[in-house]
Amino acid sequence: MPDELPFIDEFDTTVMAAAPDVFLALSRRLARSLEGRAVRLGARALGCAHQGCSLALPLAQGQEGMGFRVAAVTEPKRLVLEGRHRFARYRLTFLVDPLEENRTHLRARTEAAFPGLTGALYRALVIGSGGHEVVVKRMLAAIAARAERPGIDR
Repeated sequence: MPDELPFIDEFDTTVMAAAPDVFLALSRRLARSLEGRAVRLGARALGCAHQGCSLALPLAQGQEGMGFRVAAVTEPKRLVLEGRHRFARYRLTFLVDPLEENRTHLRARTEAAFPGLTGALYRALVIGSGGHEVVVKRMLAAIAARAERPGIDR
Protein backbone atom coordinates (compact mmCIF):
# COMPACT_ATOMS: atom_id res chain seq x y z
CA MET A 1 0.00 0.00 0.00
CA PRO A 2 1.53 3.35 -0.94
CA ASP A 3 2.17 5.87 1.83
CA GLU A 4 0.24 8.64 0.10
CA LEU A 5 -3.45 8.32 -0.75
CA PRO A 6 -5.76 11.20 -1.64
CA PHE A 7 -7.75 12.70 1.24
CA ILE A 8 -11.47 11.86 1.07
CA ASP A 9 -13.02 13.13 4.30
CA GLU A 10 -12.76 13.42 8.05
CA PHE A 11 -15.55 13.21 10.61
CA ASP A 12 -15.34 13.75 14.35
CA THR A 13 -17.22 13.76 17.61
CA THR A 14 -16.58 14.76 21.19
CA VAL A 15 -16.91 11.89 23.64
CA MET A 16 -17.60 12.40 27.33
CA ALA A 17 -15.09 9.76 28.43
CA ALA A 18 -11.35 9.43 28.98
CA ALA A 19 -9.16 8.68 25.95
CA PRO A 20 -8.27 5.10 27.06
CA ASP A 21 -11.98 4.27 27.39
CA VAL A 22 -12.67 5.74 23.94
CA PHE A 23 -9.82 3.75 22.40
CA LEU A 24 -11.08 0.53 24.01
CA ALA A 25 -14.63 1.18 22.75
CA LEU A 26 -13.20 1.88 19.27
CA SER A 27 -11.15 -1.32 19.29
CA ARG A 28 -14.07 -3.47 20.41
CA ARG A 29 -16.42 -1.93 17.86
CA LEU A 30 -13.99 -2.58 15.01
CA ALA A 31 -13.21 -6.12 16.12
CA ARG A 32 -16.95 -6.88 16.17
CA SER A 33 -17.83 -4.95 12.99
CA LEU A 34 -15.19 -6.54 10.77
CA GLU A 35 -16.15 -10.14 11.40
CA GLY A 36 -19.84 -10.39 10.54
CA ARG A 37 -21.36 -12.51 7.78
CA ALA A 38 -22.53 -9.53 5.69
CA VAL A 39 -19.08 -7.94 5.89
CA ARG A 40 -17.48 -11.25 4.90
CA LEU A 41 -19.75 -11.57 1.85
CA GLY A 42 -19.09 -7.97 0.83
CA ALA A 43 -15.32 -8.39 1.17
CA ARG A 44 -15.39 -11.49 -1.00
CA ALA A 45 -17.60 -9.86 -3.64
CA LEU A 46 -15.24 -6.87 -3.88
CA GLY A 47 -12.14 -9.06 -3.99
CA CYS A 48 -10.65 -7.56 -0.84
CA ALA A 49 -7.00 -8.38 -0.24
CA HIS A 50 -7.60 -8.84 3.49
CA GLN A 51 -10.21 -11.46 4.30
CA GLY A 52 -8.83 -12.76 7.56
CA CYS A 53 -10.46 -12.59 10.94
CA SER A 54 -7.51 -12.25 13.29
CA LEU A 55 -8.66 -9.15 15.17
CA ALA A 56 -8.19 -9.63 18.90
CA LEU A 57 -7.81 -7.20 21.75
CA PRO A 58 -5.55 -5.44 22.17
CA LEU A 59 -5.39 -4.66 18.46
CA ALA A 60 -1.92 -5.13 16.99
CA GLN A 61 -0.20 -4.33 13.72
CA GLY A 62 -0.75 -7.03 11.10
CA GLN A 63 -4.07 -8.31 12.41
CA GLU A 64 -6.83 -8.57 9.81
CA GLY A 65 -10.55 -7.99 9.70
CA MET A 66 -12.67 -8.37 6.60
CA GLY A 67 -11.44 -5.78 4.10
CA PHE A 68 -8.80 -4.28 6.39
CA ARG A 69 -5.50 -4.93 8.10
CA VAL A 70 -4.20 -3.05 11.11
CA ALA A 71 -1.35 -0.97 9.70
CA ALA A 72 -0.41 0.87 12.92
CA VAL A 73 -1.53 1.16 16.51
CA THR A 74 -0.42 3.71 19.09
CA GLU A 75 -2.73 3.04 22.01
CA PRO A 76 -4.67 5.08 23.11
CA LYS A 77 -4.03 7.74 20.46
CA ARG A 78 -4.08 6.33 16.94
CA LEU A 79 -5.32 3.34 14.96
CA VAL A 80 -4.69 2.95 11.22
CA LEU A 81 -6.53 0.44 9.03
CA GLU A 82 -5.60 -0.17 5.40
CA GLY A 83 -7.04 -2.26 2.62
CA ARG A 84 -7.55 -2.71 -1.08
CA HIS A 85 -9.89 -4.41 -3.49
CA ARG A 86 -10.45 -4.40 -7.21
CA PHE A 87 -11.93 -0.86 -7.21
CA ALA A 88 -9.92 1.01 -4.55
CA ARG A 89 -6.97 1.31 -2.18
CA TYR A 90 -7.93 2.90 1.14
CA ARG A 91 -6.85 3.91 4.62
CA LEU A 92 -9.00 4.72 7.65
CA THR A 93 -7.22 6.48 10.50
CA PHE A 94 -8.79 6.97 13.91
CA LEU A 95 -7.31 9.69 16.11
CA VAL A 96 -8.13 9.90 19.81
CA ASP A 97 -7.17 13.24 21.38
CA PRO A 98 -7.77 13.89 25.09
CA LEU A 99 -9.30 17.30 25.73
CA GLU A 100 -9.62 17.18 29.51
CA GLU A 101 -10.08 14.50 32.19
CA ASN A 102 -13.26 12.88 30.87
CA ARG A 103 -13.63 14.47 27.45
CA THR A 104 -12.04 13.21 24.23
CA HIS A 105 -12.03 14.24 20.59
CA LEU A 106 -12.45 11.22 18.27
CA ARG A 107 -11.75 11.60 14.53
CA ALA A 108 -12.06 9.23 11.59
CA ARG A 109 -10.01 10.24 8.53
CA THR A 110 -10.45 8.47 5.17
CA GLU A 111 -7.94 8.45 2.35
CA ALA A 112 -8.45 6.43 -0.82
CA ALA A 113 -7.58 6.04 -4.48
CA PHE A 114 -10.11 4.79 -7.03
CA PRO A 115 -8.18 3.89 -10.20
CA GLY A 116 -9.78 3.63 -13.64
CA LEU A 117 -13.34 3.90 -14.81
CA THR A 118 -14.61 1.16 -12.48
CA GLY A 119 -12.88 2.91 -9.57
CA ALA A 120 -14.56 6.19 -10.48
CA LEU A 121 -17.95 4.46 -10.64
CA TYR A 122 -17.33 2.78 -7.28
CA ARG A 123 -16.33 6.13 -5.74
CA ALA A 124 -19.55 7.70 -7.02
CA LEU A 125 -21.55 4.84 -5.54
CA VAL A 126 -19.86 4.83 -2.11
CA ILE A 127 -18.61 8.38 -1.54
CA GLY A 128 -20.78 10.42 -3.91
CA SER A 129 -24.00 8.84 -2.65
CA GLY A 130 -23.24 9.86 0.95
CA GLY A 131 -23.25 6.23 2.08
CA HIS A 132 -19.69 6.35 3.41
CA GLU A 133 -20.49 9.46 5.47
CA VAL A 134 -23.55 7.83 7.01
CA VAL A 135 -21.62 4.68 7.95
CA VAL A 136 -18.67 6.55 9.49
CA LYS A 137 -20.88 8.95 11.47
CA ARG A 138 -22.96 6.06 12.82
CA MET A 139 -19.79 4.23 13.80
CA LEU A 140 -18.45 7.28 15.66
CA ALA A 141 -21.79 7.71 17.46
CA ALA A 142 -21.82 4.03 18.49
CA ILE A 143 -18.24 4.23 19.77
CA ALA A 144 -19.07 7.39 21.74
CA ALA A 145 -22.20 5.81 23.24
CA ARG A 146 -20.29 2.72 24.31
CA ALA A 147 -17.40 4.72 25.81
CA GLU A 148 -19.79 7.00 27.72
CA ARG A 149 -21.72 4.17 29.40
CA PRO A 150 -20.70 4.10 33.06
CA GLY A 151 -19.76 0.75 34.52
CA ILE A 152 -20.04 -1.07 31.20
CA ASP A 153 -17.11 -3.11 29.98
CA ARG A 154 -16.39 -1.12 26.84
